[in-house]
Amino acid sequence: MKSRLVSLDALRGFTMFWIIGGDALVHALSGATSLPMFKWMSQQLLHVEWNGFHFLDLIFPMFMFISGVAIPYSIGRNLEQGISRKVLWKKALKRAVILILLGVLYNNKLSFDFSNLRYASVLGQIGVAYLIAVLIYLYANTKGQWLWSIGILLGFWGLMVLVPVPGIGAGVLTPEGNFSGYIDRLLLPGTMFREHYDPQGLLLMVSAAVITLAGAMMGKILKKTKEASVKNVKIMLVSGALLVLFALLWHSVYPINKEIWSSSFNVLTIGLSLVFLAFFYFIIDVKKRSRWAFPFVLIGLNPIFIYLAYRMIDFRFTSEFLLHGLMQVSGSYGSVVLIIGVLLLQMGLLYFLYRQKIFFKV
Repeated sequence: MKSRLVSLDALRGFTMFWIIGGDALVHALSGATSLPMFKWMSQQLLHVEWNGFHFLDLIFPMFMFISGVAIPYSIGRNLEQGISRKVLWKKALKRAVILILLGVLYNNKLSFDFSNLRYASVLGQIGVAYLIAVLIYLYANTKGQWLWSIGILLGFWGLMVLVPVPGIGAGVLTPEGNFSGYIDRLLLPGTMFREHYDPQGLLLMVSAAVITLAGAMMGKILKKTKEASVKNVKIMLVSGALLVLFALLWHSVYPINKEIWSSSFNVLTIGLSLVFLAFFYFIIDVKKRSRWAFPFVLIGLNPIFIYLAYRMIDFRFTSEFLLHGLMQVSGSYGSVVLIIGVLLLQMGLLYFLYRQKIFFKV
């Protein structure tokens, strides 16, 4: 029985690459070359302000999907070893709490101004969504997991379009009028990322949990096969394509929107995540061609560490210090050299941890 999918580590690293400097590299290349390809890529690496979708909007939910795919391998292995469900969900709860606290630290640095802290965060949403997905995975069978997934999607849709916001009304999907933002203003402590709502707000954490749960359901299918198979690739591609099509149709009545994690957005990102996983799985696990993905694997083995390190360590300062001369003679490509230096410094740190077999787990 396989204990680990290399493609999963690689895809996890691929998602994190764009967060720790990949996007900045493309923006720098766009400015230096003015080539239409880089201009288009640069646009895709900016978040859509409200309704709509760019590639960068996929990165965070795809990371959540990948964390779900890993659930049958980690939780499933523990169940096979006789560890009780109670112990496992408590472990998931501990992980969620740690991620919430790390998210608070990431957002606010080491601040003790508790009334003005931003408590909602990317890491917190990952932790809460993982906890919800683990609970459903542990206590519901496959049919139950499907029902929970559909229930979350339809339930959140109903809340957003049917429940009136005081003074505004029902179904007003604007920054000021959406129901999720109203709940954030009412219940979320501290400050919010946006004026009227938080994109990692209370209801949105539950809405986004369906992405992690979908990953777990796919992971269960992958874990059943002892060897990577083309059949699994076909399942992912067909399922992904159908979900993308359904999301685009749903978009006409319930807009694809990452800021409020609309159900149509969740379905779209699940579908696209399946397509990306199918590609990585086919090349790496089926065809056994993994050398090209080693840099992504390095990132994928320590994703939370490098995410926090990118925030806490001034890699740009070190890169500029070491490459100042080369940047000066590079003209318009100076910023490209700077970002390449940042990425190389991070990869060097990750490679050192890899060689020392140091993997930071939460």
